[in-house]
Amino acid sequence: MANLTAERRNRMAQILLSEGSIKVGEMAELFGVSTETIRKDIIHLEEKGIAEKSFGGAIAKISIVEKPLNERALLHAEEKAAIAACATELIPDHASILLDAGSTTNAIAKQLLLHPGLTILTNSLELASILSDAESDVFLIGGHLRRSSHALIGGWSTSRLRRLHADLAFLGSDGFQEQGGPTSVSYDEASVKAAMLRAASKTYIVADSSKALSTAQFSYADWSDVSGVITAGSHTPEMERLLKDKARLLIAPPLARGAES
Repeated sequence: MANLTAERRNRMAQILLSEGSIKVGEMAELFGVSTETIRKDIIHLEEKGIAEKSFGGAIAKISIVEKPLNERALLHAEEKAAIAACATELIPDHASILLDAGSTTNAIAKQLLLHPGLTILTNSLELASILSDAESDVFLIGGHLRRSSHALIGGWSTSRLRRLHADLAFLGSDGFQEQGGPTSVSYDEASVKAAMLRAASKTYIVADSSKALSTAQFSYADWSDVSGVITAGSHTPEMERLLKDKARLLIAPPLARGAES
C-alpha cells in the first residue's frame, strides 16, 4: 500500500509540474481513489514544497522551465482552438491584426486561413509559416531569434512596432496569478508584447484558463490597458475570480467535435 501511495503521489507531482495545476475530482477519477485521499496527497506535496492548495485542487509551487513551442501546442489544444474561434469572430473585414508568438496565437493563425483580405503582422516565424498560404497580406516583424518560442525580439522588433498601427492585437500570456496584468517568462518577449499593445487600437489577451493558476516574472501590461481576455477550459471559475472588476472576460464555448482540427 505504501508503494502505491508513493507511486500515485509521484505521478501527481509529474502531472502538476507538466500542467501547472491539478483538480481533486480529476485526480480521484484518474487513480480510482477517494477525493479525501487526493486531498491528503496534495497536503503531502505541499509539505514537500511542490504544490500549493487552490480552489478545488492545487497549483505548482516550483518554478517551471519554459517548454518549447511544439510541446506547448499539445497542452490544452481544444481550449486553444475554441479561444481562436472566439477571437476571429471579433475581427472585422479588411482589418489589420498583430499576433505575437505562442501556441494560442498559432491556433488563431490557423483560423485566419479562412478569413481572406486581412493585413496580419507578426514577430513569429511559426505564425508566418502557417499563414504562408493565407489570402491576406502577411508581414514578418524582424529581430533577434529566440529559439524556444520562434519569436523575433529585441530592439529591431520594438523600433519597427513604434512605426506601425493595427486595428487589433491578440497576445498570449504565461500566467496571471498574483499579477496586475498578463506576463511573459522572457523580458525581451514582454517588451515586444508591450510594443504590440501600444500599436493596436484594441488588444485581447488569449490564454486558456489554466493561466489563472500560473505566473511569470515579467508583466507587460495592466488590466486597464487591454480590451478583454479570451479564455476557455476547466479553470474558468478561477479566471472569473481573478479578473473580477479588473478586465472583461470572454469565455469561448467548446467547439463541436472535430471542429478544432
